[in-house]
Amino acid sequence: MATISSGGIGSGLPVESLVTQLMAVEKQPLNAIDTKEAAFQAKLTAFGTMKSALATLQTAARALSTPAQLAPLKSSVANPTVLNVTAGPGATAATYNIEVKSLADSQKLKTSVGYATPADVVGTGNITLDFGSYDGAGHFTADPARTTKTITIDAAHNTLSGIKDAINASNSGVTASIINDGTSNYLALSSTATGAKNAMRIVADPALAALDYSGADGISNMAQTVSAKDAQIVVDTVPISKASNTITDAIEGVTLNLTDTTAAGVTTKLTLSPDTAVVKTAVETFVKAYNDATKSMADLSAYDMATGKGAVLNGDSTVRTIQTQLRSLLSSPIPGAPAGSASLPDVGITTQKDGSIAIDSIKLGKALADPTKNFAALFATSNGQRGYGAQMDVTLGRILSPVGTLPSHTNSINSAVRDLEKQRTVINSRLADVEKRYRAQFSALDKAMASMTTTSNFLTQQLASLAKSTG
Repeated sequence: MATISSGGIGSGLPVESLVTQLMAVEKQPLNAIDTKEAAFQAKLTAFGTMKSALATLQTAARALSTPAQLAPLKSSVANPTVLNVTAGPGATAATYNIEVKSLADSQKLKTSVGYATPADVVGTGNITLDFGSYDGAGHFTADPARTTKTITIDAAHNTLSGIKDAINASNSGVTASIINDGTSNYLALSSTATGAKNAMRIVADPALAALDYSGADGISNMAQTVSAKDAQIVVDTVPISKASNTITDAIEGVTLNLTDTTAAGVTTKLTLSPDTAVVKTAVETFVKAYNDATKSMADLSAYDMATGKGAVLNGDSTVRTIQTQLRSLLSSPIPGAPAGSASLPDVGITTQKDGSIAIDSIKLGKALADPTKNFAALFATSNGQRGYGAQMDVTLGRILSPVGTLPSHTNSINSAVRDLEKQRTVINSRLADVEKRYRAQFSALDKAMASMTTTSNFLTQQLASLAKSTG
């Protein structure tokens, strides 16, 4: 609040000094509010740090919470130029002998007639596209799952280049391009889908007859350069035919991406084996995240005996509650888990004196290599029972959710901060009135004292004059 201040005008009364000193006393409640707010803000910052550490722990726990995450497989192919493999949920460790007899391909056509330039006029009218398959005699059978597409070629697109653009803009399942063989230009068409059932039949209006292709059932003025084919593979003597080179249902949980063919009658070996390195990394990440979170809470709530001072969250019951929950969770065996896979020490993870947990890497490595160790039962949800990873994920979900333990506590602190702001506004408004009143009172006193001084000086002068006249 801006004020006009001055010393005593007539009496020399130190008005500004008096008002300043009195207002310093009046403002003491504001100082108390500032101190409380600073303490609340420090707690909010500390809880933000704690929340971040717990969220990181939850992410690490979630990575161990399902059986599939604890049974990843790695794949190796004897001839990786033939195919690459991705193993997912449902896949099991095994070996397979695979022969790739042929790759899936999309049908490709080109005009039989060449054109001098892409700007040559071909004609106008409609092109009707159907998709299906051709039998050995060249007869076409439409695929009822594919819809007929009609493309209109108007005068603005009646050139070889214009027809190419119209087809590409039609989203019809066909791409068009222009091929130049050094002498002439040809329109080339390619089905966007591979597989024998994705061949094209093209019926064109008379002015566009150069684009007709109907196999043995009609006019075929376009030439087929590549036929529509399915991929043909043999898996452990079982022949399999698929429309795509990406095959997801030949082996459960396995995706085969075919890239080349094998020699006739030759197979390549696919091996799926447990990827223990992935599980080991996930366990190590979980242990580190747990230790980071517990250290964060310990540091934020510590008490220094030497200085007699506590950290910002020292004595906070919410911190103590969360610390107790997490410690209790990891110290209790998993009910119903197989013997040797029911507690963390079974796989080389032990609790230290400071509350942290440590990994015996050698023992963990042996446990990962031991088929009798059930990591799914230990960490994930297995047979309806939550392991340590799943339990930690659920517990931290309750703590960190918008209505959970931690947000509820910080919401209360934020509410207290808002209350302090309201108090500050009320006090500031009152202080403005108090300062105004003090200044008015001292200004009136200053004037009264100045008037009294003037009167005193006058009387002194009169008495002095009277003394002289009677002397």
